[in-house]
Amino acid sequence: MRVLDNEISIADTKYCRQKDRRISDLRRSVASASDVHKKFDVYRSLYNEYLTYQYDSAYHYVREMESLALQTGDDLMRLRARAALITCFSRVGFFKEGTESLNDLNPSLMPLDEQIEFYFSAASLLQNMESFAGSDADLSVEYRKMRSVFYDSIIAIAGVNTYDYDLARLEKQRLDNFSDAKAFEMSKRLVRNYDLTDTQKAKIYSTIGRTYAAQNETDSAIYSFAKSAICDLRASVKETTSARNLAELMLECGDIERASRYINLASKDAKTYNSRIRPLEINPLMMAINAVHHHKMATQRLILIVLVLTFSVMFFIVFRLLLKLRGKNLSLTDKQKEILSKNTELELANENLVDMNVKLKETAEIKDQYIIESLLGMTNFANEVADKTHKALNKLNGKKYGEVASLLEDIGPHETFVRAYASFDSAFLRLFPNFIDELNRLLAPDARITINDGHLTNEIRIFALMRVGFSTTAEIAKYLGLSVNTVYVYKAKIKSKAIIDKAEFEARIMSIPKP
Repeated sequence: MRVLDNEISIADTKYCRQKDRRISDLRRSVASASDVHKKFDVYRSLYNEYLTYQYDSAYHYVREMESLALQTGDDLMRLRARAALITCFSRVGFFKEGTESLNDLNPSLMPLDEQIEFYFSAASLLQNMESFAGSDADLSVEYRKMRSVFYDSIIAIAGVNTYDYDLARLEKQRLDNFSDAKAFEMSKRLVRNYDLTDTQKAKIYSTIGRTYAAQNETDSAIYSFAKSAICDLRASVKETTSARNLAELMLECGDIERASRYINLASKDAKTYNSRIRPLEINPLMMAINAVHHHKMATQRLILIVLVLTFSVMFFIVFRLLLKLRGKNLSLTDKQKEILSKNTELELANENLVDMNVKLKETAEIKDQYIIESLLGMTNFANEVADKTHKALNKLNGKKYGEVASLLEDIGPHETFVRAYASFDSAFLRLFPNFIDELNRLLAPDARITINDGHLTNEIRIFALMRVGFSTTAEIAKYLGLSVNTVYVYKAKIKSKAIIDKAEFEARIMSIPKP
């Protein structure tokens, strides 16, 4: 079935295209036919190409064959054209016209192989008439008797141990008992013993599939119908029943996707062939498959709705539980606060130790905060001086000399910045005398830093400011009088020399302990 699905996808571009090329070559050869008999042979070849491919074109070339037969008065050509017409009528469902033509033809005047072909066509016509009437109808009994006569005629004239002989015996056996094991074995022997075309294989595999289906061996029936459909695709046969039979079995198995695929293939082939009888077989099954498909979709939608409602109810329940849990957590939090308060009261019992720890902690916090605030104050002052200098320059450029004097008081931002940085460096190294050593542990040996005169470089000062509490790059840039990008560059420069993961570098800096 996977092979069949693949063949369906490539049939039009591969097999039908090959078929169309053969037909085009034959059409071109009509003009080059040297006499009427050769042209008749070309028309007959075109008829054979179209016979299972497209009814209208096959019928057209049968009429062309009839026209040439009338022109020449050749009885054999007329018989061949009439036999071809019967086959056309049989395949498309023109039963009245087919039976009239059947009664107007004497096959004994035809060559032996064409007599056999005629009898098979006549039997096929009666088989389609039987299928149309229904197997239980009184007419079907008569049609089966007439078919049996045609098969007897083939058996009588065909050579023993030939494909036509064995096929006629098989069809006659199927008339006597459709699911008989002997008929089944004869079908398989045809495939084993003869080098068959894809068209012949398709017919035999279809027969085998129907035999398996009659015995309720569904898997084997599916396998046989699938092989028949594959052969039909490879032979570009559009007048076929295998895809329809396979779709029916897929429906029974519940494989709606494949049932739809195969019934659509059967419908497409019937429309391409322009068959009058196949749609009568296909349309009821297609409606049944569509009904099951719509029911399945409706069931899936219902299941989805039920699931959505179920999850909605579950979500509501979970939400209510979370609200209750939140209330419990708040209650537990209050109790924890109460317990902590009691613990604090117990800790106060050791008054001397607690007072000592509190004083030491406060002293350290005050010292750190004082340093940070002093540094920020000095930085603000320096920024203010820089701002006044900028304004004074603007006044000079505007020749407002009278206003310049008031703006130039206490100018000297550079020296102020230098003093501020020196104060910071001195205060920081007193607070963190171990900072340079701890920093060097994070750097490669050839990148170790030394401090000669107690002054830090801007690169080191950035990380020092981070350690004492400058939380953003913008604050650091403002204090140092640098751009934010420059601060990023300095940080990256130091990190590039680290022997640890760069993502951990700043966290390790912040964890340097204060002695």
